[in-house]
Amino acid sequence: MNIMRTLSVTRKIKSRFSIKELNFMNTGNYKAIRTIQSTPKLYLKIFLETENKYAYNIMENNGYARKIDIDEDNLQYVPKEYFSNIMSKNFSTEDPHNIFNIFANLGVYCTENNLCISNEQFDNFIDNLTDNIKFASDDELRSLFFSLTKWPQTNSIRTRNFIEVWAALDDECFKRIHKWSYDEMLSFVSLFYMLNVIKYSDFCTKVLNKIATKCKNLKKSHVVQCLFFTGTIRRSPIDMHFLEVYVENHFTEFSTDELAVLAMGFFKSSTPIRSMTLISKIIDRIIENSKNIHEISLAALLKIIRYSIKIPIDNKLFDMLEHLQHECDRMSIMCNVQLALVGTSSLTLHENCLNQIAKRVIKSISETRIKDLERLVLTYGTFNYIPETEENFFGKVIEELRKPERNEEIMKYGRSFSACVAFLGLLQIFPVDLIKRVLSREFLNNTYGGNFYSYGREILTIHDIAKLFIEDEVSVLTDKQVIALAKKYTDYVPCETYQKQYNITERMFLDIKRVLQEDRGGKDYVTGFHVIPHHQRGDLILCNNSEGAPVSVKDVFYGKQFGLLHKAPSPNHWIVLIVAGRNSMIQNSNRASGPFNIKIKELNTLGYYANIVKWNTYSNLKTDKEKIIYLNNLIEEALKSKL
Repeated sequence: MNIMRTLSVTRKIKSRFSIKELNFMNTGNYKAIRTIQSTPKLYLKIFLETENKYAYNIMENNGYARKIDIDEDNLQYVPKEYFSNIMSKNFSTEDPHNIFNIFANLGVYCTENNLCISNEQFDNFIDNLTDNIKFASDDELRSLFFSLTKWPQTNSIRTRNFIEVWAALDDECFKRIHKWSYDEMLSFVSLFYMLNVIKYSDFCTKVLNKIATKCKNLKKSHVVQCLFFTGTIRRSPIDMHFLEVYVENHFTEFSTDELAVLAMGFFKSSTPIRSMTLISKIIDRIIENSKNIHEISLAALLKIIRYSIKIPIDNKLFDMLEHLQHECDRMSIMCNVQLALVGTSSLTLHENCLNQIAKRVIKSISETRIKDLERLVLTYGTFNYIPETEENFFGKVIEELRKPERNEEIMKYGRSFSACVAFLGLLQIFPVDLIKRVLSREFLNNTYGGNFYSYGREILTIHDIAKLFIEDEVSVLTDKQVIALAKKYTDYVPCETYQKQYNITERMFLDIKRVLQEDRGGKDYVTGFHVIPHHQRGDLILCNNSEGAPVSVKDVFYGKQFGLLHKAPSPNHWIVLIVAGRNSMIQNSNRASGPFNIKIKELNTLGYYANIVKWNTYSNLKTDKEKIIYLNNLIEEALKSKL
């Protein structure tokens, strides 16, 4: 390959990949997620991801998207003599249309003879092919995509010659955008999807941005395709709002499966739906079709509902779970996991639904991924709920995590394993052997690398659990590591002297602090601090002597090393009030979520008297007198509960 050609390829690569992606690819470990299977006797294996395959089939069946498989009946045997004759040609004088035809035949021959497109003997041909792509008609341009699939698969989408061809196709399609209708543009986007290069195509990005801002002129087929391809790119167009408005205004025109494709686009591009009216309509559609909705469609819709809802919408989510509880047995583990998770963001608890999910998972727990076990334990831990099953659900989970057959999966998905162990702590379940494994140097190095700053919050949590509840000798983190991680994963304690736009929970924290200070004798008698650093928010701390009189807490924690666990400083009664903000209370109950309940136990273990200030109660108190009565009652409850 000559120098100018090398520079040309380099420029094309750099224009499409980030520095991080280029560095990763250069390690040699990167392979196309959806590799091209070019064996003529087999169906073109384009969709390794079940969800994408399902969604694309929906578009195909509705006539929105073109079929992108190889017609094996049209593949002809290419003799060696033909290949030798072709390779001896002077392609610089060859008619461009002949070059296009030759490209497909060469691919068939190379598949039969295991020759990769990166072989240097094809350099001259590929140079001439890419130089002449500008002369291709639209049909010929389309055929070149299929011709490329007839070649043997490459290890990477940036393999030499392969990158040149698809980059040249990308450039030429980009030049023709203004000539094509929406249908024509999207038909070519599907071809870049077929090659698994859609994420790096300038043409595809331009098309999706163009469609997303022209919603008034679109048909629903355009919107479905646009959002499907947005999901595969996992990057939203410049503005998704117009697409959301279109979906809401034309909601009744979309089938349930089409809505699922739309949901995938929003979710995979990390774009929540802002209209709660639209979310409410989606929930209603699920309820209407609960008995026959396809599990992949259901899972996609549940994902976007969870991602979009942060506060409850009336009682709709609970009603949906009421209907779906009867469908758990027919659904896959993957769908059941999404069903379990859907209520966590708004803390909507449906106990019988969680019972049915646990029963379904126990039946197939050996086939359940550790990633899914992690999510399930998080759900039950968030709700602080033990499912009613014949066999102990969490006992089965722990038994599964201990199996030697899981070792390879644990090595590959170590973060999920350690997070699962940490989430068990929300339910006051502390498997000593699993905790020791997570904190072992071998596991930490394999999962997180040599730099301790890359450890997740789950490692800090497990460290503190070991210090608080495990009597056996456990290899824990150093103080230096704990302090660094605590600084990384905790919020600053709100302070009335620091000007900041505080959120509703922080404003509630400051108001409680003010009311207590006025009642107890001033600022010296109430402070805020992180006693347990693996929890994100700090707490309010006060102290009473044995007679119940306030004791000054000024500077008690000043100078104490932030990030470490701190026992109660003296024999006095040290009281901690945990502020449970707006999204901390389980819907339609007076119970706080799992992290707050375990925090009380952790504080009690350190010698504190703890209680929770609940947002749904405190926010309804109008006067300082009402507030201090409520707070003092909480203090009395904390003292009595531990005594």
